[in-house]
Amino acid sequence: MIKKIVLFSLITLMFACKKEQKTDGFNIDVTLDSDINNSTASLFRVENNKKIVLDSTLITNGTFTFKGKVESADKYYITIEHVLGNFPLIVANEHFSIEIPSDSLAASKVIGSKENEYTKIYVDDSQYLRDFNDGLRLKFKTFQSNNNTEGMTAVKKSYDSLLNEALKNDIKFIEKHPNAVLSVLTLERITLAKQIPSKQLKTLYDLLADDLKETRAAKTAMAFVKKNELATQAAINSEVGKVAPNFSGKTPQGETLSLSDIKAKVIVIDFWASWCVPCRRENPNVVKTYNKYHEKGLEIIGVSLDSSGQQDKWIAAIEKDQLKWRHVSNLKGWNDPIAIQYGVSSIPATFVLDNEGKIVAKNLRGQALEDKIAELLQ
Repeated sequence: MIKKIVLFSLITLMFACKKEQKTDGFNIDVTLDSDINNSTASLFRVENNKKIVLDSTLITNGTFTFKGKVESADKYYITIEHVLGNFPLIVANEHFSIEIPSDSLAASKVIGSKENEYTKIYVDDSQYLRDFNDGLRLKFKTFQSNNNTEGMTAVKKSYDSLLNEALKNDIKFIEKHPNAVLSVLTLERITLAKQIPSKQLKTLYDLLADDLKETRAAKTAMAFVKKNELATQAAINSEVGKVAPNFSGKTPQGETLSLSDIKAKVIVIDFWASWCVPCRRENPNVVKTYNKYHEKGLEIIGVSLDSSGQQDKWIAAIEKDQLKWRHVSNLKGWNDPIAIQYGVSSIPATFVLDNEGKIVAKNLRGQALEDKIAELLQ
C-alpha cells in the first residue's frame, strides 16, 4: 500500500569529475563491463505516454556512442536490448561518458556531466527521506501482517508528513540550484502534481536561469499553471447566480452565432458531442423538454465538443437525434474556448439561464431539467 515516492525514482548515481569539453551537441561514450555485442542500445524520453527515441546504435566490442543535438536539456533513459531495466539521466549538449557494470544497468556511473552532477547532489540531499520512507514501509508491512489497523493509520499519517518534507526538499533544491536542468524538471513534476499554489510556482519559475525557461519542462509547467488559472476563473464566472459569460461560435451553416443573439425567458446551454454516448442517450429527454416548453419561452443552444474533421458527424447527429434548436461548435474538442470559458470538464453539461441571463442551475438532466424549466416558466 505504501509506495516509493515518485521523486525518488531516479536511482543513486555515482559521478566523477572531468574537464568539460565544448560541443555543439551531445556525445555520450558508453563502455560496458560485459560481453554484450551486436545488441541495440537506445536513448529515449517519454512524453504523453509516448516513447521518443533520440538515438540508437549497436554495441561493438563492449562500447557504443550516442550522438546528436537537443533543443533543450531533458530527462532521458538508456535501455539495452535483452537487458532488464533502464538508466535515467539528463541529456544536455555536452560531452561525457558512462560506465555500465555487468551486474546492473541501473548502477551505471556517469563521468564528466555537469548536469548529472546535480542529480547526485539531489540524491545525497534526500537520502534521509529515502531512509525514513524505507522505515515506514517496513512498519506498515508489520502492522498489515498483524492486522493492526491503528498502526497502519499511524504510518499513513507519518507518510503524509514525509511527502510534505519531500516537497520542502524539492523547493529548497530549486532555490539553491536555479541553473540546474534538474531544478526545472523538479518544478515541472511538482506543478503537474498540483503540490503548491500557482503563485509559489511562479516565484520558483522566476528564479530559474533564462535558458531553462525555454526548456520543454518549463513551458509545460507554465502552460499547466495557466490552464489551471483559466479553469479556476471559469468556475468562478460560471457559478450559479452569475450572469452567463457571452460567447460565439460557428453554426453548422458556417455563420457566427452568439449567446447574446438568443432572446428567451429561459435558455439552456447544452454542452455535448456526437461521439459522447451519455450525451446521445440524454438527447431524447432534452428533445422532449424542448418540444414541451419551446412555445412557452424555452430556447436551447447546443455547444458541440466535436473536433476538426468531425463536422459531418456533428451535423449528422443533430439530424438523427432531431435537435431542432440552434447549435455552435469551434470544432476544437476539449480545447473549445466556450467549454474552457465555462469550466466544462465532462459532458453532457448544462447551464440553465433565467430571463436576465443569470445562471440559475447547472448540470441538470432528465426530469430534473424539465422540472427546473417548468418552474422558471410559471
